[in-house]
Amino acid sequence: MKKLKYIFLILICFIGLNICSASTKTYERSEDNLRVNKKWDINSRNIDNVLNTPSVDASEKVYDFADILTDEEEKEVKSLIDDFIDRTGFDMVFVSDSFTYYDDEDNEEYASDFYDYNDFGLDDEHYSGIILFRNANEADPYYGAYYFGEAQLYYPPERYNLILDDIYNNFSQKNYLPGIKMFLEMSELYYNNGIPSSMNDYYIDDMGYLQKHYNPPILLGIVISTIITAIVIGVLVKKNKMIAQETKAYEYLDPKSISYTVKRDQFITSHTSSYSISTSSGGSSGGGSFHSSSGSSGGGHSGGGRHG
Repeated sequence: MKKLKYIFLILICFIGLNICSASTKTYERSEDNLRVNKKWDINSRNIDNVLNTPSVDASEKVYDFADILTDEEEKEVKSLIDDFIDRTGFDMVFVSDSFTYYDDEDNEEYASDFYDYNDFGLDDEHYSGIILFRNANEADPYYGAYYFGEAQLYYPPERYNLILDDIYNNFSQKNYLPGIKMFLEMSELYYNNGIPSSMNDYYIDDMGYLQKHYNPPILLGIVISTIITAIVIGVLVKKNKMIAQETKAYEYLDPKSISYTVKRDQFITSHTSSYSISTSSGGSSGGGSFHSSSGSSGGGHSGGGRHG
């Protein structure tokens, strides 16, 4: 009886420990089943990225591999994210991990691969959404926000840099729940403000990259139209078979019928007309240097990060 009691207690402790140390559930990837449902071209260049990216249930939205949130905080963040998704139509993901990195691009690659090789944004044509990533590496902690699909139009650098700056204190002091709340609140505020004017000339292509509509300069259009007009007039004049008319009156007079007594040139008056041409040239609307980055999937995204 005592043996059964001890076994029972051991099982409870074992189960309890598992619950306490529980981490986000992942699924096995293999070359036969990569668990990638998006349209990416998986080849020798990026298959290692796929296999090394945790495969998760995309409906969970919160993936705290670094255990920086309590169970209650995870539930609250999940609820807040679900509300954000409902109100904006953009997917939203929070993921934490802890690993040594050599440059910021390692963090960006981890975050973009995590988003691209799971089913985030799958219901949207351009896989639109946002991932907030925290690398809790003690030696050099890092956090970043990365934007996919149409979300890139709503969150250009002037917006996402302000968001990242505003959550710095909370993240650097490990106050993650208020930091995530602030991130979501500011992201929704900017979404409600609509696409900023600096992004009016941009669109998202089939691979999720920002592209800029080409608007020919006004002056160039004037020059081209002038050249075309000149060519057309030249062709018409060359084809004109009419005999050139004389423009001087004496060509039509009989010199013998007229006698000149005085020949005098008199300058009576003059009039000079002047005018100015006012031109305006359209330029970049403030987002000329903004572009998408490429993930290992070949899809585009944008965003940035901070140390702290």
